[in-house]
Amino acid sequence: LLCSRSRLCSAQDLLAIPTPQSFQVGINIIEAQKLVGVNINPFVVVKVGEEKRHTATQKSTNCPFYNEYFLFEFHEPRDVLFHRLIEISVFHSKKIPLLGTCIGTFKMDVVTVYSQPDHRFFQKWAVISDPTDTRAGVKGFVKCNIAVTARGDVVSSLPTSSSSRDEDIERNLLLPKRVPAERPWARVCIKLYRAEGLPTMSAGIMGSFCKIIGEKKVFIDPYVQVSFCGQQGETSVETNTTEPEWNEQISFIEMFPPLARKIKVQVLDDANVGDVAIATHYIDLQQISDPSRNGFNPTFGPAWVNLYGSPQNSALRDIHKDLNEGVGEGVFYRGRILMATTVEIFSSPSTAERKLGDKMKEELHPLPENMLGRKEEFLLFAAFFEATMMDSSLNSKPVSFEVSIGNYGKAEETVSKIGTKVEKGEVKEEKQPLLDPGSDGELDVEVLPLASAALNKSVTKSQRPEPMEYDRSYCCLPLVHEKPCVYVWSYWEDHTWRLCISNCIVKLAERLEQGLADVEKLMRRLKAQAEERLREVLEEFVAGCRQYSLSAERKTMAHPNNLDRCRTKFLMHNIILCAKQGLRLRRWLTQANVKEKVKETRRILAKLRFMAKEPQCTLPDVLVWMLCNNRRVAYARVPAQNILYSVVEEEKGKDCAKIQTVFVKVPGLHTGEIFAKLEIYMWLGVTKYAKNCLAELPEEFKYLSESGKEVAQLSVYSPPSQLSRD
Repeated sequence: LLCSRSRLCSAQDLLAIPTPQSFQVGINIIEAQKLVGVNINPFVVVKVGEEKRHTATQKSTNCPFYNEYFLFEFHEPRDVLFHRLIEISVFHSKKIPLLGTCIGTFKMDVVTVYSQPDHRFFQKWAVISDPTDTRAGVKGFVKCNIAVTARGDVVSSLPTSSSSRDEDIERNLLLPKRVPAERPWARVCIKLYRAEGLPTMSAGIMGSFCKIIGEKKVFIDPYVQVSFCGQQGETSVETNTTEPEWNEQISFIEMFPPLARKIKVQVLDDANVGDVAIATHYIDLQQISDPSRNGFNPTFGPAWVNLYGSPQNSALRDIHKDLNEGVGEGVFYRGRILMATTVEIFSSPSTAERKLGDKMKEELHPLPENMLGRKEEFLLFAAFFEATMMDSSLNSKPVSFEVSIGNYGKAEETVSKIGTKVEKGEVKEEKQPLLDPGSDGELDVEVLPLASAALNKSVTKSQRPEPMEYDRSYCCLPLVHEKPCVYVWSYWEDHTWRLCISNCIVKLAERLEQGLADVEKLMRRLKAQAEERLREVLEEFVAGCRQYSLSAERKTMAHPNNLDRCRTKFLMHNIILCAKQGLRLRRWLTQANVKEKVKETRRILAKLRFMAKEPQCTLPDVLVWMLCNNRRVAYARVPAQNILYSVVEEEKGKDCAKIQTVFVKVPGLHTGEIFAKLEIYMWLGVTKYAKNCLAELPEEFKYLSESGKEVAQLSVYSPPSQLSRD
């Protein structure tokens, strides 16, 4: 029996492929200098991703001249190309053509080149080194031009070339700004402890076969593959489980700072007919480090990383499997992984050489139980006020909505093969019936939910859409008098203080952005008071920075890790710097330089937006799915941070307890494709604050229970099932 985890793709599925773009990567290899070796015959191999080209071989020289140009063309999504690596390697050719000894290599990812002015490096020297021979130092230099252009990019003309044998190579290296010319060797360690909530395999031939023989689910054989800067390592395989424990460390030797921004962490299923990606996560080194003088080296965790991907379960021919490869926005929660990252910089090449002898994969001690804190109970509440602009294909078909966070509320059975102890007051993840895409609209009830899950109401009642009054090419749900509600309890470690700090910076940035928008409107009018308004905006911004620094000093962090402590200092230092910049801009502001000062303030805003991104967001995003005939047709992904409740107003999510507009879209399609427009009131918080979940609802609404009776006395565990007004 061939155990295939695949299904046939329908015509509708084929429309959901991520939109590719056209890119060109142009690399001009000009010459090489100071190559190490005696009587060598050097040639250069240029590799972009998996594509390779090579120069001609120059005989008996350490300073070969090539001037050869290579063009690599790609037609793929931007994210895929930007993660690719550019490698320039110099080889000494032996008697057999194109087979030789590698002298050294230079590596840089595509996004680093694209981030440069005009998306290129012009006549720069790439430093050639060998990570397997750290004592040898620099193995030579290759002079080259590298450019990355997307279709439609406007690029200025090339400067005049200036080539001289007396050129100062060390002052013209192929490195981004603020990267030192001399880079030490370092060991990058990725520690992988365990995972939980990974999807079971219920699709394809094998899944169907197991249903025939009475097996409810087929468990996976998960392992983790880590890729960084052209190097790759893997954990061992844990068999027949959705809650694997690896407790292993994968290490890479690389120059620091590296010229690749992201570490790729991919969870795979060791399947019989080829390994299948379950989910992919990228760790951005820029978000977990600070390269400034008093900054910190990359550090992360131990912390849970939430994984997202496709709705299908481990299907080889799943049309959305690119989402599991990290291409595009994941549309389904696919578990979480507990991991950490550290970087050890070597004081000398000899130390690095000793470490090269260490194993790439090492065993780790398991983390102590409750090291990250005990799980707390969270309530997610949502009320649907409007569902309009719905695609006409839904006309007269029953439509409902599902709201989930993690595996909680998801209309899919989430079973754990491993029996885990449940402490008092803690409840395992619920089990709910599966909305099977192949069940022709019928709910496939597998298991009765636990007592706590029985309290959840994550799916609204089905209603048939009606044509819209003014444009009958769209339809809407009749929600004039009654607004359906859903509520889901879930259990997570309470690290919401991270998101609260981030929300303070988000609000600071949003007020500044709104103020700048006002100033720019006034600049377009004659005799408008743009200068005065900008002065007010800067005053308000400085006051906000002062308020942040005061509240951050008093903020309590529960179970912080090294990154939390480093980020707290980093944020405090940079918010104070931003405030000083704001004061300086205000001091030198005149009517004549308003435009220039707005531009400088926008740079501060970009810095704030970067600082607001929390790299250790342990609460999963909330997923809102539109179901038609019990099949998933469109979704929206709402960051938990945006709807998180806090008793402090500044720390509250920007959309918490507000009626917000949410656009649902078909999985995989590019951003412009809208399937429906929803108006939703959402609230997420620890259960002890649950009484506040209805506080901001419009007063004219009555609270009704599931049976339609008015609820006179609301309790924490019985939110309303619908809102009604006469």
